Amino acid sequence: MGMVDHTAPAPLLPEATSKPILSQPAWYTRPRLAALWQDIISRKEKMTTSKAVTEFLSDMKRISDRQFPEWLDRLKSHIEESDLPFEHKREIIEKHDFEMYFYCAIVAAEAIKAFKLFERAPADELMSDINDQIDGALGRNGRDAADLVFDMLRTVKRSQYEEMYKSHDQLMKWIVRLIELDTRPETKEISEDIVFRQEMAEPLAFCYVHWWLGFKETRRLAPVY
Repeated sequence: MGMVDHTAPAPLLPEATSKPILSQPAWYTRPRLAALWQDIISRKEKMTTSKAVTEFLSDMKRISDRQFPEWLDRLKSHIEESDLPFEHKREIIEKHDFEMYFYCAIVAAEAIKAFKLFERAPADELMSDINDQIDGALGRNGRDAADLVFDMLRTVKRSQYEEMYKSHDQLMKWIVRLIELDTRPETKEISEDIVFRQEMAEPLAFCYVHWWLGFKETRRLAPVY
């Protein structure tokens, strides 16, 4: 067995660092990635809530114009096939602004989604702008459309907590009440018919385009103060 030389110098060890070893920072704290993310955000067009709502209501009007004629034809067909006297059928068709009802329904169904996509302050501002602009978007004076769309918004909001109902079905039930089909003995059976409601709700469902989700992916709302 060899002898150990105790006179040999001890091996040199690396000096202990005075700074503790830190874990890698999260991706968003890394300067280059953070700068890239800010660059992506800054490229999105910034838009006021008022301008965004103007564009939203205009797009909803184009969608409504495409689907409304078929929806109205279906409704008239059901009314004509009912046991209502002729003068009552004519009264229903001439008395009600079905185009406004249909338009407000799709606006309500799309507008409610803003609450899930934006903070409360900008979402509330969007609702306020819809309230201010919707009658003008229809070329109307007064507040008939504004009052109706917010009644419908409350209906859609309640339906979100009732899994058995879809929002378009709830909105169709609201329109049925507006034209009093559920209170007339000759049409009450129709209004309670699930096939009727499904057939009438189908064009409404086709209008759902998730407009505010598309908006958020390409643009951003200006801060609300």
